[in-house]
Amino acid sequence: MCIRATELSQMQDAFASTPLTTPSELREFYQETAHARTGDDFSDFVKSLSLKLEDSKEVVQHILFVGHPGCGKTTELFQLFQKTQNMGFVSCFGRCDLELDSADIEYTDVLFFVLDLLVKAADENDIDIDASLISEIHSYWKDEIEIIKTEGRQEESSISGGASAEAGIRGLIKVFTEIKGIIKNGSESRRQIRNRIEPRSSELVNKIQSIIGEISNKADGMGKKKVPLVILDGLDKIPLEQARKIFKENGARFSLLNVHLIVTFSIALTYTPEYSDITIWFPNPEKLPMIKLRKWENNRYIGGYTEGIDTMKQIVRKRADESLFDEGVLDKLIAQTGGYIRDLFRCISKAANRARMRLAQTISLEDAQVALDNLESDLNGRYDANMIPIMKKIYNGEKHVSTSSMITRLLQVGAVLEYNGQKWCDLHPLVEKWLKEHGRLN
Repeated sequence: MCIRATELSQMQDAFASTPLTTPSELREFYQETAHARTGDDFSDFVKSLSLKLEDSKEVVQHILFVGHPGCGKTTELFQLFQKTQNMGFVSCFGRCDLELDSADIEYTDVLFFVLDLLVKAADENDIDIDASLISEIHSYWKDEIEIIKTEGRQEESSISGGASAEAGIRGLIKVFTEIKGIIKNGSESRRQIRNRIEPRSSELVNKIQSIIGEISNKADGMGKKKVPLVILDGLDKIPLEQARKIFKENGARFSLLNVHLIVTFSIALTYTPEYSDITIWFPNPEKLPMIKLRKWENNRYIGGYTEGIDTMKQIVRKRADESLFDEGVLDKLIAQTGGYIRDLFRCISKAANRARMRLAQTISLEDAQVALDNLESDLNGRYDANMIPIMKKIYNGEKHVSTSSMITRLLQVGAVLEYNGQKWCDLHPLVEKWLKEHGRLN
């Protein structure tokens, strides 16, 4: 749980890289950042999506939520999740990066997870699902479990017989918990399940559709919104090749689902030729760009722009007393991390730890510099030398970059960052600093 730091011993908890998820955390620590990200007074993601969902009574919204990892997407999605619940939606939120194996994930895993989330949402909202449908789905998955047990892999999948025997929606939820354990932890059992499900994926989609239909019909009679909402977080963190398979090759499977669906999506993939194909199935992407610290107009940086820096300071002030930073320290940390919240928090945590080792009460410029040097070394080890020419072009003013495998890689590793939400890119300040110091931008 996030706390506000009044002394250095509390800084690790205050600046952990975990998102704000509870109503109390969001009330206390959430900072509005939309204008600093886009420059548009009417670009707030949560408000915009809430209105779009509220107005979509007869159509469904399938939305890619695009952004760099660690830029604040999960916190925004938790805000949306809680807001839509208050609006009367049957909303469910799933962390694919935590509940599935994000290093090895297939579209069938994601479809199963959607089914799991919808069944849980029905239970939590006291929506009765037809007993025959529950029994049918229960039998479908119980058969898969029995096959694994028969093949002698019970020790790998950790399957217990008791949960499979329990009836009703609670029993189904327990079976799903076991299946998720297989998908996440049992590599051989996971492969076997995928091999059996993939040829029958249309059957799985039909079962999801049946659950959606049950929820929609009964939610409408309970005074709730007719179309359920499913939010899938963490899919922006999976390997790019697997993301291509899920979103491009199998995007049509998800388009069949009569549910509002919002999924996080890697910003690097928006710079690939496949992106236009993917948007066929997810036609309304939303982007959460970085908080820009510098303003670029007419091929030059405009002086006097402070909104981004002020916004980053407000984020920090909500989590810690500014007196814990020596003069100039917070400004330096913000300027050198480029509006990237995750990198800023990483450096604050490391600098605070070093200050504690010195038995100091505040973070010094030297503490901050050590943390920044560590991040600089990390960042500049993530790209190849043959990528430097494209970074030199960005540095020299070609900020609106085109699709290429190199720019995809540079965005993926955080060496290049996108601002404004309009494919306007710049170098990470610590990458720019390193390239300058080594004479690579001359």
